[in-house]
Amino acid sequence: MTTQAAGVWVRTIQAAQENERDQLAQALKALQVGKTATAREQLEALSQSPRVHQDSDLAAEVARAQAICLRAQGELDEATRILEEAIKAAPANPDLLALLADLEFSRGRWEAAAERTAQARAQDDNHLLARWVDAQLLRETGKLEDAVNACRWFVDLQNEQAERLKTDPEALLLVGQAAELYFRAEARGEDLAQSLNDVINVIYEQAITTDRHCWQAAWLEGRLFLAGYNERLAMPELQRALTINPLAPEVLTTLGQADLNGYKLAAGREKAQRALEINPSYLPAYVLLADLNISDERFADALKAAESALAINPRDQDALARYAAAQRLLLNDAAARAAELAVLADNPRPARFYAALGERLADRRKYPEAERAFLKAVEADPNQADAIIGLGMLHMQVGREAEAKTLFDQAFAADPFNVRADNMMKVLRHLSGYTTIETNHFRVLVDPAQDELLGRYMADYLEEVLVELSQTLGFTPPGQTQVEILKNHQWFSGRTIGLPFIPTVGACTGKVVAMASPRATQRPYNWARVLKHEMVHVLNLQQTEFNIPHWYTEALAVNSEGYPRPQEWNKMLLVRVPARKLLNLDTINLGFIRPSEPEERQLAYCQAQLYAQYMTQRFGPQAHIRLLDAYRRGLTTDQAVPDAFGIPKEDFEAGYLDFLDAEVRTLKARVESEEPITFSKLQDRLKADPENADLNAKMAYEHFSRRDLREARPFADKALKLNPKQPLAAYVKARLLETIGDEEAARAVLKPALDPENPNERVVDLLGQLEMKAGNLDEAERLFETARRLDPSNSKWIAGLARVHLRQKRVDAFLEDLAKLALNDADDLTLRKELAKRHLQRGEFDQAARWGKECLYIDVYDPECHELLADAHLGQNQADRAVAEYKVALQLQPKKLALLGVKLARAEWAAGQRDEARQRLDAILQADPTLPEAQDLDREWRGKAER
Repeated sequence: MTTQAAGVWVRTIQAAQENERDQLAQALKALQVGKTATAREQLEALSQSPRVHQDSDLAAEVARAQAICLRAQGELDEATRILEEAIKAAPANPDLLALLADLEFSRGRWEAAAERTAQARAQDDNHLLARWVDAQLLRETGKLEDAVNACRWFVDLQNEQAERLKTDPEALLLVGQAAELYFRAEARGEDLAQSLNDVINVIYEQAITTDRHCWQAAWLEGRLFLAGYNERLAMPELQRALTINPLAPEVLTTLGQADLNGYKLAAGREKAQRALEINPSYLPAYVLLADLNISDERFADALKAAESALAINPRDQDALARYAAAQRLLLNDAAARAAELAVLADNPRPARFYAALGERLADRRKYPEAERAFLKAVEADPNQADAIIGLGMLHMQVGREAEAKTLFDQAFAADPFNVRADNMMKVLRHLSGYTTIETNHFRVLVDPAQDELLGRYMADYLEEVLVELSQTLGFTPPGQTQVEILKNHQWFSGRTIGLPFIPTVGACTGKVVAMASPRATQRPYNWARVLKHEMVHVLNLQQTEFNIPHWYTEALAVNSEGYPRPQEWNKMLLVRVPARKLLNLDTINLGFIRPSEPEERQLAYCQAQLYAQYMTQRFGPQAHIRLLDAYRRGLTTDQAVPDAFGIPKEDFEAGYLDFLDAEVRTLKARVESEEPITFSKLQDRLKADPENADLNAKMAYEHFSRRDLREARPFADKALKLNPKQPLAAYVKARLLETIGDEEAARAVLKPALDPENPNERVVDLLGQLEMKAGNLDEAERLFETARRLDPSNSKWIAGLARVHLRQKRVDAFLEDLAKLALNDADDLTLRKELAKRHLQRGEFDQAARWGKECLYIDVYDPECHELLADAHLGQNQADRAVAEYKVALQLQPKKLALLGVKLARAEWAAGQRDEARQRLDAILQADPTLPEAQDLDREWRGKAER
């Protein structure tokens, strides 16, 4: 071969090699943006190329890329095989050796991983991936100080060779992760915050600057923020990573973790499942599924997810923690202990295992076991913020705020990025200014400037309601229960979860009850109802040693409130019970935790209450005590029902459905229960069937509801011609007649459409109003009473009867109606005031006191409420109690201060406090000698003195 020919041949070979390297670069780019299948095909083709086989370095690079691609698809065995084959061909290649070490480490094959890192470092002691695997091996075997020193090597490297590293994104990712671990172990406070900011801004951001497809850097930034519950900063980074690679299971799983933190369990589950569809061997996705299942109270499913994770890596601390937690929640303590021993066999200081175990057990309120786990985690690694924060949150849940404060101060120094720790420190500083009101069984914490009066009344109510609940449930909590009334909803949310928002006004951990102050809500609410609900949770959570399922504690809590079912629940039952679109004992928990449709959460509350009522009706007044005891003994629902009631669960469920059918039979006064239909579909149906009375009636109603009265009339007339008793058509025609003032004709149209056995809601309502306007009060009463009898709790019929009874001057019946309306709306202060006033006028002081007290359950800062209650107490000859209420009313600065002073003076005199009474009245007369009420009382007293 001539020299010229040889040169051409060399250049041809070089060009070919450059072409192969371009193809490799394209495959790696495809891999980075989530086109894994495309990358795999390209790499497979390259691996078969003769020119690749002729270049050992290129062949090694292709094999390494293939292994990375296969690993991303979850094919770990095939990835291992390819690396092992490539190492046979290039035994001194540190990149292949280090990648295989990393793969072996991720599968729990630590001995093999250590052997491979030793081989890699023998070729290149500065090989970053090999050193990173070594650092992780040290950490996983409990050699934490050595692991920190190993990570320091990366920090030193970054400091010394920053310019060289900035062009190598893969190196920057390893340096960033090692630096994060190092700084968390060695730095504190502002130094740690600055160091972590440098990891983000100097290292990870440089990786993205160098390679805009480096989604891993954005993911690691988001993960770092999310580890501190800082979702506001985490989400943009995670979305940036997902924009680059929409199929990265790492990112999807971290987003799922954010959903778990926010209790968006359905969204989190979807992301975990998507991640596993992409990579069936991605262990963190199984860990996330286990966490979601534990929060869902699906402990058997959590165990399966943990077992799937352990099949990938039997030594993984996170997987073993979920396995142990699931076994403990399934009451298999021996298996939980075996998992703990397995971890300890490898690692005498498994801090991550204990911290994760504590978190999951605390989530299910297993406080003693969770505390032990957190303490073990802190003992294993005092620098780990997760365990310290978890222990602090646990102490907050059980009311040990002083201990929690020390922990959160420590945790914030260990992790200044942690939003929960920061928020809890703020909450504790806020709570330090609260006043404590103590009784025999309660400690009530309130903001003294805003809620001290509320706290005093709450404390009295709590003692009163505890007696009732203890008798009903057969249990009294030991010691004092702590009740905290937070100044506003933001502080309540921070106190409850350490994050900005929780969609409720009350929460219970089983040891502590927290509430948002009614004074800070847009509309006052019945705080007594909320307190009673939460106190039921306190009792039955402790009574069952926190084994009670979610549905049953809610069933007991809602049922204890003593109010009728909301009308919205009745409407659900009317539709769902006949169609059997219901929850059962197997699915009702998910209705609370993970509803499949918007209405299902309310359905869960409704059905839970009905389960509670069904049990009492069928099995007697001790039914709940028996079932609670079964849960206390650790039985599952499948076991507890037969144990408590002596029948199979299937029999229990069948009886429950019969009970629901009976309930629905009482709810007959209603509008048509047909499914809604769009206007265009209605037009099509009517065109196809023009002589259908029901369709003509629907069309009449559609036009009437759109205020198109002219178009409505012919459809209503035709429907009534076809069927004079068609209720919807009669209603529309009557409304049309009413608009022109012909109310007599309107009544005549409605009467044939009234079916006494199954009255239509619209027909009854309109006909009743028309009869009342016509002065036919007895007939109006009959109509409303017919509807009320078939739907006893419907406020519409009760209000109709109240109007009739008021005009009939039947005061007893009218007051009974008002009482029923008040029960239907626990937060209606106006109704309760009216009831108290009317009973006072009638001299019915016991009833007046009842309603006066209920007024205070809504607004203790309304002086009129205290005055009404004081008037009632005075009428009951309970002068001491009257004095106390009048004094509170005076403190609240009522409009008629002097008149209230006269009432107080009268009460003080009756209570034997005659000097105070005389001084008070004299002061009032001095200020206004002409006040008639004061003059009358003065004459009364002087007359008594003269006699």
